[in-house]
Amino acid sequence: MGNPVQRPLPDVNDPLYQMHFQGLKDNQLRVQQCDACGQRQWPPRDLCKQCHGDRFHWPVMPDQAVVYTYSVVYRAPHPWFKDHLPYAIVVAELENGLRLLGNAFGEDVEKIQCGQLVQAHFQHDEDSGVCLLRWVPTC
Repeated sequence: MGNPVQRPLPDVNDPLYQMHFQGLKDNQLRVQQCDACGQRQWPPRDLCKQCHGDRFHWPVMPDQAVVYTYSVVYRAPHPWFKDHLPYAIVVAELENGLRLLGNAFGEDVEKIQCGQLVQAHFQHDEDSGVCLLRWVPTC
């Protein structure tokens, strides 16, 4: 048999996102927070959107959120997704108002609704060492 199709993965070495992806590997949600003014921001940026500071730390956020919006995908944009249809692209809002993107697969797709409480699950890909965020309904 041929090689299995590999999942397309984000650039986990992008300096702006390295701490986020390291947090996912550690089973934690981390977002960028300005050292000067305390503003938390997502997505990460080179400068703080509030005070334009350029020094940050990455606190751990709660792993529960509320579905802000979602879209169910029925057509595979890449061969890897063909065996994972349908799946949902989920934007979930943390208690501090930041919104993070993740996926939902399998029977979870049928349960996703706006306003619903979801739990972060951390999908560790053993082949690549990359961990991705998956949102799973809590009920």
